[in-house]
Amino acid sequence: MALILFLSIFYLSQTYQIKHDIKKQASQVVTRVALDINTLPIADPFFSYSGNTSVVESYIGKINAVLVRQDARIQLQKVSIEHVDSTDNIMVKKLVDAHRDVYVSFAIDDAHVKSAYIVPFILALLNTAFYGWVNISVARTRASRPQHKDKTELPKKLVVDLYSKTIMLNSRKQDAVKLANKPLCFYLALVEYCESHPDVVLNQNKDVPDELIDIADKYFHRLIALGHTIRKRPNFSSSLEKTLSEIRAALDDVMAEHIELKAKYYPPKAHGEGSRSKIHSYGLINVALTDIELIGK
Repeated sequence: MALILFLSIFYLSQTYQIKHDIKKQASQVVTRVALDINTLPIADPFFSYSGNTSVVESYIGKINAVLVRQDARIQLQKVSIEHVDSTDNIMVKKLVDAHRDVYVSFAIDDAHVKSAYIVPFILALLNTAFYGWVNISVARTRASRPQHKDKTELPKKLVVDLYSKTIMLNSRKQDAVKLANKPLCFYLALVEYCESHPDVVLNQNKDVPDELIDIADKYFHRLIALGHTIRKRPNFSSSLEKTLSEIRAALDDVMAEHIELKAKYYPPKAHGEGSRSKIHSYGLINVALTDIELIGK
């Protein structure tokens, strides 16, 4: 199929080029004849002038000699005031003089040169053979892959992209979720801080540690450097419950089909939120920075 398409395109382009060449060459000859028409002894019965046939034929022969040297696809046949009809192989152009119409007729050769098809035919064959080989190779490669793909898949990992301020799984980057500046910076700081302090207990009833806030400030300044914001930095120690809720909501969206990952990445919720018995820690004890692919750090 590809071979036929390739040759069809080449045939159409060749046909267009041949017609263009014939039209251009005929136009050049007609222009030359128009310049010489008044000096040619062409027979004219209206004035009882028999003309000089040998001179006209000699003129036609000189023009045809030039056309032969140029490998033109036309040959000048006749220059006369006698009307000539165009046919498949004869082209006729009319010159309008002061008192007469002069007809210039050409024999045209619009045949395709068969040898011109050798190179494109070979190229088309090679192209078809190459793509056939590629298709076969791809099919064999797919067939040789293990049937149990789960054994070869990379471990699922959370990806945080500072350039787009999104979080996603490395296996489903098309499902990225936007996160605001404050929860984004706080979450990264929480991961980094908890990795350095694995036994820390972070309680919502207590102030956020200064070191954790400093780390969050670091990530916020990185967002500024990336051109995301020029606003005053957020207060990372205020509205902690709202910040954690935004983080959890984004993780819920990202991990909707992989709930098993929430135990690793999810800041734990308090039991009986709103009561005075909040003794749980929202710290992350199972995740390290190496468990997060951070883009733009």
